Amino acid sequence: MTDKEPDLAIKKHWVNAFPTPIVTYPWPDSEALNADLRALILAREAASDGGMTRSNLGGWHSELDLFTWESPAVKTLHDRVRRAAVEVTRNALARAPSRRFRATYRMLAWANVMRDGHYHNVHNHPANTWSGVYYVDDGAPEAGRRLNGELELLDPRLGANMVSLANGPFELRYTIRPRPGLMVIFPSWLNHLVHPFVGVGARISVAFNVLVDDLRFIDADAGGAPPSNGDPDE
Repeated sequence: MTDKEPDLAIKKHWVNAFPTPIVTYPWPDSEALNADLRALILAREAASDGGMTRSNLGGWHSELDLFTWESPAVKTLHDRVRRAAVEVTRNALARAPSRRFRATYRMLAWANVMRDGHYHNVHNHPANTWSGVYYVDDGAPEAGRRLNGELELLDPRLGANMVSLANGPFELRYTIRPRPGLMVIFPSWLNHLVHPFVGVGARISVAFNVLVDDLRFIDADAGGAPPSNGDPDE
């Protein structure tokens, strides 16, 4: 482009056609909750017969029933996941910002405990809408080790790494460093992994799935005051 050539104002005509929403939300005031969850999960681990093996290579994976555990801390976490799921769903429906809707949110969760050398293979969570993780304890990872225990969400665009554009939107790695109180939510179809953890402690997290079911829009003139966007049925 020379000085005489006008700016085409390309940005005005720019569309990101295939977005993948990822939410990383740091919940405030989580210290007491995390202490209670940590004690509860480690006690369950100690009393278990080894736990499940899914994508985890080493570590402890509880049954998929964490939200049924009798504990005020579990109830608080359940409420947090539900609130976040409603907000994420509402924002995902931005193409219909004036429409109000109701939906049912079916949720389940499980605990993961990783220690030195443990990791999770590449996987996704079929038959769900949203998946995510809440970090209870980062396990005191050893400093200076790249990607130590980090969550990596994989680019779903086949062939994107064949495009060479320095500092561009292709061939990207999206990694997240665990820290207590952080909640991550993403579409369940998105492949992800957890890099090997190296540290002296126990890296504790709660993973969860959310199935958004029976979503229906409610017209404002249908009679009566409509509920807030995403108001759950149950």
